[in-house]
Amino acid sequence: MHDRLLHVMARWYYRLGYQPTPLAAGKTGDLPAEQHLETIPWISTWTGLCQSTALQMIAVHHGIEKPRRHFDFLMGFTYGATLRPDSGLFNTIGTDPEPGLITAAPYLGLARRYYVTDDSALYLHALRARLAAGYPIRIPLDMGALYGQPEALPHNEVLVGYDSQGFYYYEPTCRPPAPCQPDHLPPGELGLYVTADRLLQAVASESALFAYPWRYPFVLFEPGAHHHDLAPVWRQNGQALVGGQRWGQCWGAVATELQAAEVERCGKHFDLDKLQLGLEVGVATRPDNALYLRETFAEQLELLDAASLFDQATQCYQAALDSSRRGNVDQATATNIAHWLRQAAAAERTAGQIFLAVGRSSAAGKL
Repeated sequence: MHDRLLHVMARWYYRLGYQPTPLAAGKTGDLPAEQHLETIPWISTWTGLCQSTALQMIAVHHGIEKPRRHFDFLMGFTYGATLRPDSGLFNTIGTDPEPGLITAAPYLGLARRYYVTDDSALYLHALRARLAAGYPIRIPLDMGALYGQPEALPHNEVLVGYDSQGFYYYEPTCRPPAPCQPDHLPPGELGLYVTADRLLQAVASESALFAYPWRYPFVLFEPGAHHHDLAPVWRQNGQALVGGQRWGQCWGAVATELQAAEVERCGKHFDLDKLQLGLEVGVATRPDNALYLRETFAEQLELLDAASLFDQATQCYQAALDSSRRGNVDQATATNIAHWLRQAAAAERTAGQIFLAVGRSSAAGKL
């Protein structure tokens, strides 16, 4: 009964939080046999920051060129942490990217559209029609299924072209199993190629992984209203950092503390491979979060305090990562890692409380 209730609540969350638009079967007129966009750069990193990097690429198509930390901030993507109890996968990424994209889009003068269908033929035609109309497309999918790997990995790609058999895409995370190297390449690069069947498999695999109420989603960005009041962003990011636990999910400082407890409980039996990627992301992103606060809100002393707290969290994640790389873990090592995780959680909870206070005040600011 409990599992059924969680399933019902998850479906309710997806329909409310993702704001899906069902694809309607329309005219299936002729499309160009091939198409490739020349308006979007190929930006990729080694660190698993695929969601905000995808938005960064698509934003250039709309004339917006900003560093990735700008999109991280608007989405809340690198603020907080998540822990999936079903898999034990911990990551220092805070918000669900889909609601994060909804929050971010108006600050870029864009509107985010999330289209869904269970019809594979309709889906493929819609992808080609949007690309033919000149739109890059963000595709949520399973990176493992995309590259023929057994382990599922939530991910996204940016489609930039098609031919009769498949699609060209820009990979935002160039690390194994992706066959590319991190770089920032100018518009016009051909990109990687995936057959239509493999793309469908990878998209459906992620939908099954998260139990979405649909099989095939894609995301489009169009010109829209331009928002400036940052109060919603401070609230989003503050809540992501402070964290909580609901419907079998946990996030923010709560997630980091639960992960610390699990490491300490398992001791030498804990699988450090599940932890190290999340720690690497924390080490890579918290300095960017601190830099963004210092360069964008230099006159707000409370936000400079929050930047210092991100510096502290970086040091804690680095210390935990260093401990995890010293060979076989024993109980003392596990206790040490747990200590640093708790210190990181404390710093990020305080930063989140600062964000929430700013969001409630006249100091929320504008972009």
